[in-house]
Amino acid sequence: MIITYDQLSVFLLIFSRFSGMMVLAPFFSMKTLNGLAKVSLIFWSSLLVVFIIPLPQALPNSLIAYVMAMIIEIIIGVIIGFVSSLMVSAIEFSGSLMDTQAGLSSASVLDPTSGKNAALLELFMKYLSVLLFLLLNGHHMVISAVFDSFSLMPIGQPINFSQGSYYIIFLGADIFRIALQLASPIILVIFIVDFSFGILNKVAEQVNVFQLGFQVKPIVSIFIFLGIAPGFVVITIRLLEGVLDDLIKALGFFIT
Repeated sequence: MIITYDQLSVFLLIFSRFSGMMVLAPFFSMKTLNGLAKVSLIFWSSLLVVFIIPLPQALPNSLIAYVMAMIIEIIIGVIIGFVSSLMVSAIEFSGSLMDTQAGLSSASVLDPTSGKNAALLELFMKYLSVLLFLLLNGHHMVISAVFDSFSLMPIGQPINFSQGSYYIIFLGADIFRIALQLASPIILVIFIVDFSFGILNKVAEQVNVFQLGFQVKPIVSIFIFLGIAPGFVVITIRLLEGVLDDLIKALGFFIT
């Protein structure tokens, strides 16, 4: 089989879109994954797709236009990866709020998957969300979303970034709402504990409530977290199942 110049050009554009998805998509963006495995997955996925999707009617006729087309393809892939990672980021952020309220943020360790420091509950919520994401075949869903995007947004078609950007901002606002809802049980209990310590400080001023809080709040938070852990799994699955709908809606807003 002879591969034509047009097919090679389309292959590089498809490769760019898959590469953009790998930058931010859950599980695929982990630094602990082998880089050669990522490149191999992108290469073979692009090679399979290039013979399925229809060739564009007109390819860029200059180097500058072709580079701009590759940048647009990368941006589309990044958008798909970003939207698919929003729910995971919201769940991870809820763990960060729990750590801050429980006084565990000082006990941060290096997260090898992201290269940044994270506290205990934040790491637990992140790994829980990624594990459930894989169990729900979320990695297949993201790859399928990239494949379906070639039908919604063919190569070379103009992209409407204005409406799509507003929708992504709207989805980004949900990160704080979801994180606050997930962390609200521990936030409420720790508020009651702090309020009780405030009353204790007025009654017995010789008690060092600041030092006592570092000992009591982590223990109370862990017990509360263990009590609501089964509900976390149900809520997390429900959030991750809605990722596909968010991806389809986001791609729809980018169509001109």
